[in-house]
Amino acid sequence: MTLIYATRPRKRLFLVLALIGLVFGLLLYIPHGLNSSMVVVEINNQSLAYEKSMWLDFMMPRWLTNMIYVTLIILPPALSYYKHVRHFALTLVAVVVVNFAFLQFAYISFFCLLAGLATLHLVYIILANKCARECPELFGQI
Repeated sequence: MTLIYATRPRKRLFLVLALIGLVFGLLLYIPHGLNSSMVVVEINNQSLAYEKSMWLDFMMPRWLTNMIYVTLIILPPALSYYKHVRHFALTLVAVVVVNFAFLQFAYISFFCLLAGLATLHLVYIILANKCARECPELFGQI
């Protein structure tokens, strides 16, 4: 019972981050769904590049869009109560660093590939029930 009261501010923060992420994601996706000609894919150094196709580019620089996106995907797991979920946040940080270091010119395309591979870490956490030790009430065996 104490855990529930101790995490309420954190739950509110997670709810706020989820709502911001939802709005941000819709702002990125809906314009492309309504106007498919906005999706401009080019070849840059033999990689796919989506350099001219973000609607938010008219409102803010692309680096800021990328920073908001990366923050919204890394911050929630980094603030998690569960150690293995925080480890997943480190995996996401590694994805961002590798992506930035090696393929900045094809950021979105390469990021999607690496994020998909990073999801395997999350699948491992879920299938191995890694959070059961820290919260047996929620994740314990039935």
